[in-house]
Amino acid sequence: MNFLKILKTIYRLGKDLYRLRQKKALDINAKPSVLNLNIIDSCNSKCTMCNIWKQKEELEITPQQLETVLRDPLFSELKYVGVTGGEPTLREDLPEIYSAIIEAVPTIRGLSIITNAIEDHDVLDRIKKIKAICDEKQVHFAAMVSIDGVGKVHDQVRGVKGNFETAIKVFKYLEDELKIPTSFGCTISKINAWDADDLLYYAKKNNMYGRFRIAETINRLYNHNRGKVIRNFDADETYNLLLFFEKLKVTYEKNKTFKRTYSSIQNMLQGGNRLIGCPYHNDGIVLGSKGQISYCAPKSKEIGNGVESSALDIYKKNFQEKERIIKEHCNDCIHDYHAPITYNERRSEIAELFNTKILNIKHVKRAHLTAKFLKKGETDSNRYTVFIMGWYGTETVGDKAILGGIVSDYNEKYNNKVEFIIGSLYPFITERTCEELNLEAKVVSTKNLDLLRYAKSADETVMGGGPLMDLEALYVPYLGFKIAKANGKKTTVFGCGIGPLKHQRYSAVVEQILSISDDVKLRDKDSLSKYNAYNFKAEAELFGDPAKLYVKARDNQINVTKEKVLSCFLRDWTYQYFDGDEDVFQDKKKRLELGIAKLIKQEAQRLNVERIEFHHMHNFVMGNDDRDFSRYFIETYFSDDERVTMNKKLSTVDSIIEAMKKSEFNICMRFHSVLFAHTLNTDFLAIDYTMGGKIYAYLKDNNKLESLIAVESLTN
Repeated sequence: MNFLKILKTIYRLGKDLYRLRQKKALDINAKPSVLNLNIIDSCNSKCTMCNIWKQKEELEITPQQLETVLRDPLFSELKYVGVTGGEPTLREDLPEIYSAIIEAVPTIRGLSIITNAIEDHDVLDRIKKIKAICDEKQVHFAAMVSIDGVGKVHDQVRGVKGNFETAIKVFKYLEDELKIPTSFGCTISKINAWDADDLLYYAKKNNMYGRFRIAETINRLYNHNRGKVIRNFDADETYNLLLFFEKLKVTYEKNKTFKRTYSSIQNMLQGGNRLIGCPYHNDGIVLGSKGQISYCAPKSKEIGNGVESSALDIYKKNFQEKERIIKEHCNDCIHDYHAPITYNERRSEIAELFNTKILNIKHVKRAHLTAKFLKKGETDSNRYTVFIMGWYGTETVGDKAILGGIVSDYNEKYNNKVEFIIGSLYPFITERTCEELNLEAKVVSTKNLDLLRYAKSADETVMGGGPLMDLEALYVPYLGFKIAKANGKKTTVFGCGIGPLKHQRYSAVVEQILSISDDVKLRDKDSLSKYNAYNFKAEAELFGDPAKLYVKARDNQINVTKEKVLSCFLRDWTYQYFDGDEDVFQDKKKRLELGIAKLIKQEAQRLNVERIEFHHMHNFVMGNDDRDFSRYFIETYFSDDERVTMNKKLSTVDSIIEAMKKSEFNICMRFHSVLFAHTLNTDFLAIDYTMGGKIYAYLKDNNKLESLIAVESLTN
């Protein structure tokens, strides 16, 4: 993007920002375009996060009464009505309800329904009739089926045995037979916090679209006494949900508005405020099953009854209630109402766009110029400040051990008088890593100008482990080192490998990084040979992988009892590690999986183990969550093997050490699983998915090539 285009983009975004700034937060004269119609106040589910099913059945608003209410001037600009409950399909007159809406509201564009699909025959019968009505009147109709987990998990959350089976049946029939746009809705509470990934995997495999929300206290659900399961996540559950919503944004959800909702949920899970707006500020309203009117479902009091009085008068005369809601609740409401972008969100977008134009490997001059005008990052003048950066924010368990090893080395060198600044692509990930390592450090983002600020101010800037390879994120060490050198600071490559490098643009950047490094400590002999081939004046040191230092230290602190277990530490094999055509790769990948499955079964039989456990070196979508590969691999090759278990929980350095030490045998694939297994002196085999790369190099350097299994030997 040239300079003129940048100016045009900034002008366009600035103009939009001004428009959003002028927009009223509340407008008493605004008429709702969206209606949440709670057509019934009873339910045949027994959901753990809801109490509406405990309500006694009473007379509800009739279709004729509803039509009268909706003819009120308040609803004259209504476009969309979502029919909910309770369970709407419990009403035999539900089709007549939809007819009443269409007759009363000539501006209507779309209608929808949410159903629990428990009584599948009744549900389908009602919805068939509703669809026929909507088709005749040419009104768009969509459906959502509540699905909160796979199999027994969903049934447990909903309190109805067999509900998952009927929910899937209804979903498929609506989508495939009736051709109705159908999605599922998953509500995440403490009960199913560890099971959302399983549902996402199931949805992807079966080509199902759905949305995920966090359970919230909602007035119309009478659930204020359900605090044990609503927004009551412990630290591990919260962190896993942060990972999950990032996975949704990256691999599943396409809609930008829903992605912003997920970002808002993530921010609130971390203790922040709601980021996304709410349509119920000006565009939405709620109508209850007896004609009650509320400004929103979660937090509004009932402000009147549209059957008894003018809805427009009720709406305007009670406006102080809406002002109260915004003042007391909106910032802390995690309910998944979706809304157009807000002023603050647009500001963040502009800042992000600006940062991407500065922080990339193409525009070093821009970064230099920007850094000159930046205030230095705050550091402790009484301590030696080390700014460690690299691929942190996407760290595997191995990367966590690398960080632990680097920190130990500097603490020993400077007698613990060191201030650590950690640069992270996703700070919430690295903050968690620091907690696990019991490391006192400041975590800053390398996606904003803090990268330049702290490279400018730290005594030493360090590329802390991992591979220097084909990654766009090479801008992190590249710009960090450039700014550090421009300010007379020391630069160090610590415990890195070099490669794989297939593309010239990345190779050139890696060469530049190494050329401006004051100190180069490499992890293997192969990387040292590659470094020496550059013919730099400075010599590099074969330091080894810093993770070994940390693993050895933790090994002495962890005692376990051996069990009859075979443990597997696998990962998805990706194309970047294959040199050849993609079609050839896909065939070879399938044969590799078959070979690995056969190997596991052979070793399990040889050792006569009681369990085959799958553990995971990586839990984050960036770099591929190994738990997702295990879901696929177990389902494909071990679906009927009762010995097989999968650890869905979070992986730490200590948990991996414990799993490896207790096992009779470890089958390793992730690079650092090989390093861990070897350092811990366990019996193991290493699958060299790098095809002669870092795994081969590590085992060769440590005289352990007899533990290596090549891809070719498994695919043949």
